[in-house]
Amino acid sequence: MAWGISLAAWFALDLLVQTPTYSFYRERGMPVPWARFVADYCDDVVWAFFTPFILKLIAFAPISRRSWTRTVPFHALAGLIAGLLWAVPAQTSRLLVGLYMDDPWLTREVTPASVLRFAILGIGLYVQVCGVGHGIHYAREFRDRDLSASRLEEQLAQAQLQVLRMQLHPHFLFNTLNTISALIHKDVAAADRMLALLGDLLRDSFQKIGAHEVSLKQEIDFLDRYLEIERTRFQDRLVVEKAIDPDSLDARVPNLILQPLVENAIRHGVSRRAGIGQVEVSARRDNGMLAICIRDNGPGLPSEEEMSARGGVGLANSQARLAQLYGSAHRFELRNRPGGGLEVVLAFPFRAMGEVPPPEEGPLEPPRGTRA
Repeated sequence: MAWGISLAAWFALDLLVQTPTYSFYRERGMPVPWARFVADYCDDVVWAFFTPFILKLIAFAPISRRSWTRTVPFHALAGLIAGLLWAVPAQTSRLLVGLYMDDPWLTREVTPASVLRFAILGIGLYVQVCGVGHGIHYAREFRDRDLSASRLEEQLAQAQLQVLRMQLHPHFLFNTLNTISALIHKDVAAADRMLALLGDLLRDSFQKIGAHEVSLKQEIDFLDRYLEIERTRFQDRLVVEKAIDPDSLDARVPNLILQPLVENAIRHGVSRRAGIGQVEVSARRDNGMLAICIRDNGPGLPSEEEMSARGGVGLANSQARLAQLYGSAHRFELRNRPGGGLEVVLAFPFRAMGEVPPPEEGPLEPPRGTRA
């Protein structure tokens, strides 16, 4: 295969070089020296045989900034040997072609000077082949390095996403266990019901381990189980309204993206109210994006001092996961509602389950704040 490609490349080069010479003779009405064309082609056949070996030498000892003191002498010696090896078959083939096609110019007497001249010409050809070979070598090396870097970047992103998900699972689990602990001495039946719901949630969560994206319908089903636990805790003090566009249920969303956002709304919104707390969850398709909004009627964004002291992983990890999955093609906003309460808005490219991800879009408006 390698020799076939090499032969084709040398033949194409020979055709490119000899075409102007052929035109020169034809335009002037001079006889075309076909024997010399054939002899030159025979010379290139020998180089086509040498070329794969030269490419192997380049791969073995490429000339670089660090190794040139060692590799330049190596290739100089290889060029000298190649030139001498080429001179013998080149002289022989020219003599045979000249005898067969009756060209006196090719059947001239072979002398040491003519052999030396061919050897020097062969060294020059080795230098040219070596230059082209180094170009191919470093182009291939750059491509492999770029491919390797892309794979490493993808693996790093996957690892970062996995770490973020591992942080969310214990966070949710500990909060739910604290709720059960608070109820177990007050309402045993409610605590028992919460344990059963928690088992269902954990089973569902473990089944989706390794999946960074799920359908919006699966995410809503998971959220409903979580909200049933919270309703057991807050009873009539928690009201949840959902406005989910049916056309968006098949959209791909980050796994476990809604629960920490709704938990944040309940923790910092509903639990701080003496009256009824409301949480609204909406999702719709909008200009090629999936827009999700979580609203509550709590106190809204706290002061910067409270935000700094509060910390947490819920919103911070949700925003980090969106950045890992969608890059600059996502939007994550926190803002106070005019009538009171907080509104969390996130948007990212709409893709149905099984759909190939589109190219990354341009940067969108950055987040306006954080709360966890």
